[in-house]
Amino acid sequence: MPESPTASAKPSKRELAVVLAGGFMLAAVAGYINTVVIALGAPAVTHLTGTISRLSSDLGRSDFVDARSVASLALAFVIGAALSGVILGSARLHLGRRYGVALLFESVLLAAATIAITESLFAGALLAAAAAGLQNAMASSYRSLILRTTHVTGTLTDLGFLAGQRLSGHRIESWRFAMLGLLLASFVGGGVLGYLAFARHGHTAMWIPTSLLAIVGSVYFVLNALHRRASA
Repeated sequence: MPESPTASAKPSKRELAVVLAGGFMLAAVAGYINTVVIALGAPAVTHLTGTISRLSSDLGRSDFVDARSVASLALAFVIGAALSGVILGSARLHLGRRYGVALLFESVLLAAATIAITESLFAGALLAAAAAGLQNAMASSYRSLILRTTHVTGTLTDLGFLAGQRLSGHRIESWRFAMLGLLLASFVGGGVLGYLAFARHGHTAMWIPTSLLAIVGSVYFVLNALHRRASA
């Protein structure tokens, strides 16, 4: 059978397990946060396609008040992505980079969003959008596979494309389907958990992913520091 142009050396079981676990957590967190924010009455904060379309509509009907608010959400997302670039320096996933620091920064942004929501839903949404932008930019590619943990349009596109390649006779590594399928399922599952938590706890449900990110970020930071010291 012909070789797929996207094929590459298969990752080790340990590396793949770590990447899958990280992707599972991040996609679930994004789905959770987005559902809670929408339930509170704010626009989606983990992706910008609908936001930009809303901005276009606002500009078309000269609703500049809403346009400023929507543009601010998009800008907050971009600022979060820029912060990720400052911390990590590369969007290519590579174990050993300062992901612990990035996760801790995301946790701080979500904590600030949770606190701000009590006074201003818009301010909370801005901070949540910045957190989402930071997360989405943390790892955009892994072994030629495009990764997205805050939205699913690209994930569904890639799953369909890989399925088409498989049907046409190309050899596609199974771990690629597993990775994309897990990201999709995690985002959906996280959204379900977010809705259930919001129904019971209201906006304070945001503290759950905030705490999770803080714990995982701290553990990664310590383990990475110990590994660097042992390798020195």
